[in-house]
Amino acid sequence: MRTAVTVTLALLGLMAGAAAQETIGTFEFERHDQQITLAAGGQAAAVIVKPEDARNPVVFAADELKGHLDAMTGAEFEIVETIPEQGVAIVLGDCPAARAAGIDVDSIARDGYAIRTVGQTIFIAGRDDATAKSEALLRLRTEPFARDASRYEMERRFGAATWDFERGTLYGVYRFLEEVGVRWFFPGPKGLVVPPAPDLSVQAFSLHEEPVYILRKVGQATWQWYFLDSDRLKGLVNREEYEELGYGGDVLRLWLLRVRGSSEWFAFNHRPPRMELEERYGAEHPEYFAVRPNGERDLAPQPGRTGHLCYTEPGVLEITKRDIDAYFAGVHAEEIGLSAHRIALNPHNNGWPANAIYGRTVSLLPHDSFIACACDDCRPFIHEERGTAGQYSELVWQFVVRAAEWMQQAHPDALAICLAYSYYSERPPDLTSLPENVIVGMCPANYARTSRDVDPENYADLMRMVGEWSVVNDRKMLIWLHNLYRYREVRRKGQPMLLTGLYERLFRDLAAHANLMHVEQDADSIMLEHINRYAMLRLLYNPNLEAEDIVADYARSSYGPGAQLVIDMLADIEARGNAAAIAAASSTAVWEEHFTEEVVAGYREQTDELLDVTAGTRFADAADLFSRWFVSEIERGRELYVHHVKEVAEGEGAGVSIRALVGEIAIDGVLDEEGWEGSARVSFVNNIDGEPTQWPTELRQLRAPEDLYFAFTCYDPNAAGLPTKQGEADSVELFLDPQHDHDSYYWLWIDLGGRIEDWRFPGGGEPVDKDWESGVEVATRQYDDRWVVEVRVPRASMQDGLERPDGRPWGANFGRSTHAPPQPQDQFSCWSPLIRGKFHQPDLFGHIFFVK
Repeated sequence: MRTAVTVTLALLGLMAGAAAQETIGTFEFERHDQQITLAAGGQAAAVIVKPEDARNPVVFAADELKGHLDAMTGAEFEIVETIPEQGVAIVLGDCPAARAAGIDVDSIARDGYAIRTVGQTIFIAGRDDATAKSEALLRLRTEPFARDASRYEMERRFGAATWDFERGTLYGVYRFLEEVGVRWFFPGPKGLVVPPAPDLSVQAFSLHEEPVYILRKVGQATWQWYFLDSDRLKGLVNREEYEELGYGGDVLRLWLLRVRGSSEWFAFNHRPPRMELEERYGAEHPEYFAVRPNGERDLAPQPGRTGHLCYTEPGVLEITKRDIDAYFAGVHAEEIGLSAHRIALNPHNNGWPANAIYGRTVSLLPHDSFIACACDDCRPFIHEERGTAGQYSELVWQFVVRAAEWMQQAHPDALAICLAYSYYSERPPDLTSLPENVIVGMCPANYARTSRDVDPENYADLMRMVGEWSVVNDRKMLIWLHNLYRYREVRRKGQPMLLTGLYERLFRDLAAHANLMHVEQDADSIMLEHINRYAMLRLLYNPNLEAEDIVADYARSSYGPGAQLVIDMLADIEARGNAAAIAAASSTAVWEEHFTEEVVAGYREQTDELLDVTAGTRFADAADLFSRWFVSEIERGRELYVHHVKEVAEGEGAGVSIRALVGEIAIDGVLDEEGWEGSARVSFVNNIDGEPTQWPTELRQLRAPEDLYFAFTCYDPNAAGLPTKQGEADSVELFLDPQHDHDSYYWLWIDLGGRIEDWRFPGGGEPVDKDWESGVEVATRQYDDRWVVEVRVPRASMQDGLERPDGRPWGANFGRSTHAPPQPQDQFSCWSPLIRGKFHQPDLFGHIFFVK
């Protein structure tokens, strides 16, 4: 047992001199010479002391300590209220004896703890909540969370505001349990490792630890079964995996406690929709809202996300002030006009949305998919010459400065938070300082997706951006990252992206600038992401740890005699994923160049060996899970690729020769010209299983030196009566990639009412350019059994659009969206037979060839 404990200490990098780099934060560890026996022969040799007046976190901590030690030793550990005069005792929480042992909880940071060993007594204490709020811990035991519980109940039980209370002693207990070999690698009982030890002793130690990042949010903190039916997980998630692992909202919350997730919450999400500004002010004060390029205010029924603000309008600052005043005055959200729905989602914050305003933090973050106001007052703050990531920075941040300066006077203890995000990611050149009550967040336009940060040049540029923002005041920053490699990408199903080495370096480097971290996490597979998530949470608490050691400890704890097989396999997966990330490999290239048939077959051979060497041991179940839900997920992904992409592409594929126009075309929705008669014609398939749709779609294509012509004929027996009202009309889409780089492309959306959206997707992770003007000419027409969209696209509006490539096709796809399809799978259909799920997958577009 002594050897096992010594190994654990070394792996966690906590022994004196274990870390080569200078230690970041407070991580003090001292090992003593004596051994303390906790159990012998399956009998308890120690008691757990919970003081008579123990606070809720200490009560829960005592139960957790007892439960794990009982399971580990087979003994029945007793919880008592006084320290025995003789024998081993583990004393929990702040008390006179703990203070006499040298633990001053008032000097310990939130989520920190101290463990002191004095003789045969082990003291564990941190700062603990003394209010009824921490009864949420006890309800984890007494109130099971029903699978059909509503979203409101989920937020009441597990929302951020519910769990914003101190629990340092509990976190100290979990740290102590780690020293004796307990691990929690993913939520649920199957992620728990409790090594059997009827004879359990621990080498005495003392420590003091405090987290480097005070916000450590990785992935979802609330969860309910209906999430699996959401659009963003459709076609990706395997419900059977969640069922087998015993997932649930309460299971997730308990795991987040055990891995010492952050206990404090901050408001930093998009403010306008959460404060329902459009609903509250749109009718009476349209001047508060952005002017769109078409001259209309950004209010429904304009397409897309509406409610973007005019950030030079004095009234916008005034309503911001009124809301902030009301919140800090204790006014209930109902009194300012928030909806019953919004209030029900925030029962512990006086009805106010905790993502927009909470505690002493106020989010000033604009609406997502930002639309800059085009009014005369806003225009001088717009600088398109500063590039996509900086063109709107001055517009947004001048408002942040004005609001923050007012807050300094009106609410001096409050903090304003705004992200450097999307089109306002770069620091404005003239912004050299910000008020000290501003926390700058960063969700950088080009680098929020962490797989992009593997590339050394991208990483260096990310750190440049962080460095430039971090000097504007003395406050540590908030960083928002996207560990979203397969997010809404059906074609990436099963593609692994293990980034533990990146997170070690990134969190260590960012610690000089930031102490708040929010990471969105792929949720399609628990097992495919569990190592990333576990490693991130460990590294956010203590970025001095080595990712390689965390992975090795995971493998040895979970797979015993098969540990080295898993270590080698994970190292190879991480290396190949890193190479794919640096190459910005398409979903096709990932399987063709990085996780090839031979590579994936090698993983299966190693996994079969793992199953053999762990058979009959306590590690067999973990090996079985790894086989069926980690390696098999990769295998299933590759099988889908072979069946739906490789075989189709090698068969009929999707390619068409676009012929030269003969004569002239009038854009009128009547396809009676000679040119259309000789044009190439293609049909559509649905994006669910690639089968032809019940109501066909025919696309014709022609080219001229200056223009491209497209005609959609969309069959529908009810075509004459279809609605043309915005939001109700059927539509078609065009995707054109003239450079054929499988990344950048131009997108046009046209509905039956003739409304047009035209955007440029520059690729490389850069934000969408919604200001691109296609100059497209469109006509729509409804017939009894079909409706037609006729389109002329000026080629000069697209980069390389006027070139006639020699032997190189354009990438292209064309889609149709039907509000009332004859069968559900026909709602979305397109030309490329490779597409499953969303249309925006440029690596799976078809090809159009320019023939003579």
